[in-house]
Amino acid sequence: METIPIAGAEVYYEKDFLPPEEATVLFNALLTQCAWQRHRTSFKSLVPRDEAYYGDPATNYTYSRREYKPLAWIPELLCLKSRVEEATPAVAYANLGLPRLVYNAVLCNLYRSGNDSVGLHADAELEMGPVIASVSLGTERLFRLKGKSGELVFAERLPHGSLLIMAGATQKNFKHEVPKEPDVTLPRINLTFRHIQHK
Repeated sequence: METIPIAGAEVYYEKDFLPPEEATVLFNALLTQCAWQRHRTSFKSLVPRDEAYYGDPATNYTYSRREYKPLAWIPELLCLKSRVEEATPAVAYANLGLPRLVYNAVLCNLYRSGNDSVGLHADAELEMGPVIASVSLGTERLFRLKGKSGELVFAERLPHGSLLIMAGATQKNFKHEVPKEPDVTLPRINLTFRHIQHK
């Protein structure tokens, strides 16, 4: 995987992680098989994307005052999980003094058009491990990584079948977002694999 040089972050990127044909088959399967839901925020407004959460038992976690409870893995996600684990650089854990860990949960996000988005945030919940792997499927969407003072350090249209891994102090020092793009009319699925561990 390519290492993206960003001071204070540890980011790995592979544009062609999945062959296009395989990525399309997976996209179509997940589009129909995942238990997509559009939740409401703590302020009762709709979250601007659909979500489905899968994982091992007891990998529940809380984000923005909402508890995520895992659904049982479906075969397509389990197979992809193994491949993402194999692709994750061992150094991502070694740099933290950790043994290589498996991913035990995945948050699936469906952006039905460019009107769907995710705001600037960090995946820094206490339960969440320090290595997060993100697979993008479907239409390209802009992904931005910003420092605490708002400076843009990485911006890339993540293509169909790509893999982006954030490790080290990335979540501590930076936030990321997928902004609205009204001109985009086609859907995108993003899968973020995590290692959930309750302290």
